Amino acid sequence: MVALKIDGIATSVPDGTTILTVAKKLGIWIPTLCHHDVLTPYGGCRLCVVEVTLDGATQIVSACTYAAADGIEVQTCTERIIGIRKFIVEMLLAEAPQAEVLQDLARDLGVTPPERFQPRNELCIACGQCIRACREIVEVSAIDFAHRGYERVAASPFFQRSEDCIACGTCVDICPTGAITKRDIPAGEKAVVADGINITGPARIIDNWKVGLALKQCEKCGEHFAPQFQLDHFSKRASLPDDFFNVCRQCRT
Repeated sequence: MVALKIDGIATSVPDGTTILTVAKKLGIWIPTLCHHDVLTPYGGCRLCVVEVTLDGATQIVSACTYAAADGIEVQTCTERIIGIRKFIVEMLLAEAPQAEVLQDLARDLGVTPPERFQPRNELCIACGQCIRACREIVEVSAIDFAHRGYERVAASPFFQRSEDCIACGTCVDICPTGAITKRDIPAGEKAVVADGINITGPARIIDNWKVGLALKQCEKCGEHFAPQFQLDHFSKRASLPDDFFNVCRQCRT
C-alpha cells in the first residue's frame, strides 16, 4: 500500500494504482477523453493533467498514467491546471465543434467557442480509443493512426477497405465523439459501402473503414443479428462449436 494526499484528502491505495483511479474512488472529478476503464491507459488527450508534489518539487502529469506513490501530494484543480484544461478543450472544440462531449466539457470548464484556432468541423479527435479497443478487446487490429501532429486521425490501412475489420461495432460504441458510423442494411435493400461498391442487405456497414459484411440470420426468430465474419472470428478465438451462433443471444437465453 502507498499513502498519499489528493486535494488535501489523505488516503492509502494498492501500489500501482493510478491517480485517476484514486480520484474516482474519492469522488473527485478529473476530466478525460482518451481514457476507458477496460483499456490500457494512454495519456493522449492530456485533459486529466494534475500537479504532483514530492519533496518540494512539483510536476504536471497525466492522472490516467501516473501511479500513486508514497508521500506525494496531488492537486487536481489549481489555477494552472484549469488553464491547461481550458486550452486543450478550446483546441479540441475547434477540431470537432459538433461533438456533444466537447460541448459539455466546454460548458463545465467555462470555455467559450474558440476564435484563435481554425475550425475543421471534424469529429475524430485522435483519442485512440477505437484503435486500442480493436487491438485489446477484439484482438483484430484492423485500424490505426494515420498522419502525424495536427493531421493525425484514426483510419483503415492506406484509407482503403480494412480487410481485418469484422464489423463488430466496438469502435462505434467506444468512440466519445460519434466520429465512427455503423449502418445495418435490411434484407433486400441496397447500399453503397465506399468508392461505389454496392452491397445488398442484410448487411452491416462501418463507413469509416469502408467495410460491408453480410449479417447472420437467427434460425429461431429470423432476426439478422451480427456479421457472419464477426461470428466466425469469435468462434475461432473462443473455440466454440460450429453451430453456437446459429441462434441469437436473445433466443439462446
